Amino acid sequence: MIKKRIVVIFLAMCLVLGTVPFALGATTTTTTNIYISALYVGASGQTPNQEYVKITNGGKASVNLNGWKIQDQDAKHTYKFSSYNLKSKSTVTLKSGKGKNSGSTLYWGKDIFIWNNHDPKHNENGDTAYLYNAQGKLVSSKNG
Repeated sequence: MIKKRIVVIFLAMCLVLGTVPFALGATTTTTTNIYISALYVGASGQTPNQEYVKITNGGKASVNLNGWKIQDQDAKHTYKFSSYNLKSKSTVTLKSGKGKNSGSTLYWGKDIFIWNNHDPKHNENGDTAYLYNAQGKLVSSKNG
């Protein structure tokens, strides 16, 4: 009876302190190892499929990107990931144009360019890509 009470008290304390997974011997996966590794904004005369964002998983575990999103600097364009499993030590390339998704390449499905180019004549910088996790927290950004 005393052992059960101690276990219940212990688990209650862990729950209050937010340490139940660790108390039960589980590990957690952090998303800090997911980042934008490249942003290519394209060049004059190219097609939307030549623009791309690369997202890399530098961690030790696969991460499902369901609910994650990529946005441009002005939040005019948003790509939401459906169920895509980014394996450990892998990179997925998100191309702006249309095509058939494969294991390491996804397509935004646009006929237009997403990313703004650097334009020194008009004093404009290149675009920035923002990666948000499923909870809406910014986890990475990259200038093009």
